[in-house]
Amino acid sequence: MAKQWLLKQQNQQLDAALLKAFKIGPLLQEVLEARGITTREELEKWLIEEDLHDPFLMFEMDKAVARIQAAVDNFEPIIVYGDYDADGVTSVAVLMAALEEIGAMADFYIPNRFTEGYGPNEAAFRSFADDGVGLIITVDNGVKGHHEVEVAKSLGIDVIITDHHEIGDSLPAAYAVIHPAHPEGQYPCPHLAGAGVSLKLASALTGRLDPALTGIAAIGTVSDLVPLEGENRWLVKKGIDALNQSLPVGVKALLTVAGHQGEVTEETIGFMIGPRLNAVGRLKDARPAAELLMEQDAAYAAELAAAVDTYNNERKKIVETITAEAVAQAEEKVAQGMNFLVITGRNWNEGVLGIVASKIVERYYRPTIVMNLADDYAKGSARSIDQISMFDYLTQEADILTKFGGHHMAAGLTMPLENIEVLEQHLNDSIESEEELQPIIELDAEVDFEQVTTESIRQLDKLRPFGSGNPQPLFRLNQLDITQNKAIGQQGAHMKMVLNGRLTALKWSAGQLVHDYPEETVVDVCGKFQLNEWNGHVTPQLLLEDIRTDEVRYIDYRNQHASKFAFLKDEDVIYLINAERKRQSDDYYLYGDNISGHDKIVLRDLPADMEAFFETMKSATAKQIFIIFHETRPVYFDGMPSLDKFRQLYKMIYSQPVQLVKDGLSICQSLSITPDMLKFMLAVLKERQLLEEKEGLLAINKQAGKVDMLASPIYEARHAQLERERQLLYSSFDSIKKLINEKMF
Repeated sequence: MAKQWLLKQQNQQLDAALLKAFKIGPLLQEVLEARGITTREELEKWLIEEDLHDPFLMFEMDKAVARIQAAVDNFEPIIVYGDYDADGVTSVAVLMAALEEIGAMADFYIPNRFTEGYGPNEAAFRSFADDGVGLIITVDNGVKGHHEVEVAKSLGIDVIITDHHEIGDSLPAAYAVIHPAHPEGQYPCPHLAGAGVSLKLASALTGRLDPALTGIAAIGTVSDLVPLEGENRWLVKKGIDALNQSLPVGVKALLTVAGHQGEVTEETIGFMIGPRLNAVGRLKDARPAAELLMEQDAAYAAELAAAVDTYNNERKKIVETITAEAVAQAEEKVAQGMNFLVITGRNWNEGVLGIVASKIVERYYRPTIVMNLADDYAKGSARSIDQISMFDYLTQEADILTKFGGHHMAAGLTMPLENIEVLEQHLNDSIESEEELQPIIELDAEVDFEQVTTESIRQLDKLRPFGSGNPQPLFRLNQLDITQNKAIGQQGAHMKMVLNGRLTALKWSAGQLVHDYPEETVVDVCGKFQLNEWNGHVTPQLLLEDIRTDEVRYIDYRNQHASKFAFLKDEDVIYLINAERKRQSDDYYLYGDNISGHDKIVLRDLPADMEAFFETMKSATAKQIFIIFHETRPVYFDGMPSLDKFRQLYKMIYSQPVQLVKDGLSICQSLSITPDMLKFMLAVLKERQLLEEKEGLLAINKQAGKVDMLASPIYEARHAQLERERQLLYSSFDSIKKLINEKMF
């Protein structure tokens, strides 16, 4: 599906004095202006690193710290009650380290996703009471635990809630609620992740900001996709710096098994660390992930890391299996015209359904719900697209759902089995038009090719770390020449091209597009800039997001082995063949047919009729034309025999009738012609009635008068074929394109 490119509006420009003062180059200037960062105050906020806010700015922080310190002084057992995702386990690790430092008697508990679900659990709280626990501190959960807090209070346990999730109509009656968006508080950064809130409590307890704990909190912050703006961004930046200064033992072990080398970046967290920590809780009890983050013994950390990595590999296999089944359903539903996909299956692991839904959305760009079917209910995850709020759509169907929760782009839900078809119908009826389903790429700026330099790209790092709320800048460049294009990686999985002779552009998992964009095509591209370092050389590089061209793309496979274009059998193409050929399917058309409406055409046969060929090309609307022009018996290299050759052959047979089988080779040698040429010349002489055959002998018809050899239909047919081969099969590629363009446009 074609993607819509939207360019951000630049309402204000940076003045020259600020550009000079902050040493801002052209690419960075474009991004800052596109994002409305044009005043000195805003520039300082984004470009000059700030200290993190005082944790005691959080509402009830002083109250929580006093209660925890009292528990420490009284040797009161404390439970840190966490969550099973990456944000949850990092929150646990951060707070446990601080409690250990101040001498607390603390342990942690993470509920099981499958048997206990998310958030406070009454049975667990009752078991804590049996163990003599006097204080529970929730991390990354608890703000919806009204009932469980009341149960704890009835059992003589105080509860301190630290959370960052959306607050409902009221807060639980906990001893203290530490939340960056507390309705009675005025904390400057309301969008901290659970790990960020945990870090605040940890630093309040210890009186300092521990770099090691900041690194762990950065992992949770990036993994939870909270907006990387304000304090969140600086927290992650400081955390990444801390990780690169000194990796915690558990994180180092995890990166080792992941095969990571070099610096840790936000991408390292987002694509290597976070998914592995998440994988444990998606499949089993998440405790090993938290233990890994807290482990100080390198040998045992290596064992835990190997176990976590095994969970991740298992998770990948499960996702792959379920995705294959889900894609089969999605394919069928899309073919039926459905724009809101509801996909179900039995015995699907509920912990990975969000990942599967994301993969379906990525493939079909349609809001998707993926659910596992139990005996009497369905439970699953939903993922959406920018144009459609999943939360709003599900809110409209709340009466047929058992429960649901989420936000614009993602949600979780449980519902009765008998309501699934009704939900699917209602959701599809709600989407008014397919225009809502066009993928959108929001671009920061359209830039000139000359602006793309090593230094200008390096300056973009001033906006790091990138992530939710602060995406890596996307740029558009127009009218670039593809000077080289090829598939790289295992089985040619990726596409690598060179633009304007010097800018390398990569598109992952797009090796199949190499055939769509041949060399010399003029394209517009959009993507993210990065620097490629190789053998001491640093050069600009573009990670392609999308590519487009208004040109008709021609791909030349003339006179090449069939293996070169074997991929066409798997492409959505039509084939042009000559009338004497057999149509093998509905995808085969004859020269002369109307082929409008088809995007990709293959000129398989060399046309036997140029007028029919031109007639077909006039109707073509294709954007890609694959040129093969197969000819079983080409005549181009043999050419046309001269009239003098005909005279010599005529004289040879006139003087002595010949037997072709016996005398043919010697005639060819005498005239310096090929056997095929001899057959052609004899056919012309016969057709002109200058030659007759009697009892196997070829003899001249001495009664024939003078004839015009050039008027022979056989002669004319060969001459026409030679001309077709010259024009189409053996001319330059530019000549072919010019000829076809003249007929198409």
